[in-house]
Amino acid sequence: MTDFFKKYPALIVFIAAALLITTVFVFYELMYHRQNRQQQKAYEELNKTSWITEVIPEEEENPESEEETERRLNRERMDAFLKEGNNASDYRKLLYSHPNFESYWQINEEVVGHVLIPDTRIDYPVLYNAEVGDYYLKRNIDGSTGYPGCIYIEDINRPDLTDPVTILYGHNMLDGTMFGELGKLYRKAEFREGHPYIFLYTPEAVNVYEVIACSTFSDDHLFFTYYEKDGEGDFCFTELPDNAQVQILDKIKDYGDKNAFIKEDVSLTESDRMLVLSTCYGDRRRFVVAGKLLFSNGY
Repeated sequence: MTDFFKKYPALIVFIAAALLITTVFVFYELMYHRQNRQQQKAYEELNKTSWITEVIPEEEENPESEEETERRLNRERMDAFLKEGNNASDYRKLLYSHPNFESYWQINEEVVGHVLIPDTRIDYPVLYNAEVGDYYLKRNIDGSTGYPGCIYIEDINRPDLTDPVTILYGHNMLDGTMFGELGKLYRKAEFREGHPYIFLYTPEAVNVYEVIACSTFSDDHLFFTYYEKDGEGDFCFTELPDNAQVQILDKIKDYGDKNAFIKEDVSLTESDRMLVLSTCYGDRRRFVVAGKLLFSNGY
């Protein structure tokens, strides 16, 4: 045995290094999946106990204020939405129930919304940190550090989620949690046709978006044209223009993904609001799903 070690020292070192690397890799994978399972279970338990069902309001007969008129118009749009061949019973449940944000805030005061896509695992609170844009990239809702992180918006967007364009970010987890299903599901025409809506809840209302575009995109920030250098040479955000939704949709169209989905005859104006779900996708690319706001239903 001693002669073997003397004769093949390089081989011994190689085998030892390989064993060490394999051990470290296996340990990392075990810890990665264990932490992800724990956090996903926490999200699922939170969803079970954090929803409130609202009573369907009766028609009003008194003269309307402007606010009441807007509420009625939104209700009419919602009723029309439910009559367009959609699964009315399932969607009605989503429109007349909402997360209990008070229970969310007991865990983390930086919860500003909740995003849900029916028949997917996308059913998560949305987080926002005013100081660090990607604070929740690798921080969980309970404050712990690591994967899977949270669904979050950057400090570029307003926390009330009313910008012309709001971008939600989430990890493309291998087990399909967070935004891990976006690229897999929305590449399929059958899925898109059966699941054309995204539900975004705020403490005040549920906002229903119709999916109008699904595409890969470069790793460039969708808002990069709204940054400029300050006096010290650092990039800082300026502001979103009123027609940002038009510009961002054009960027997605112009990227040139031959397998992209762009809804026929879709157009946006400065009065529209757009929601974008964004996740990493392969090498230095992202996958984005964009939706146009159809209506809001206040609680």
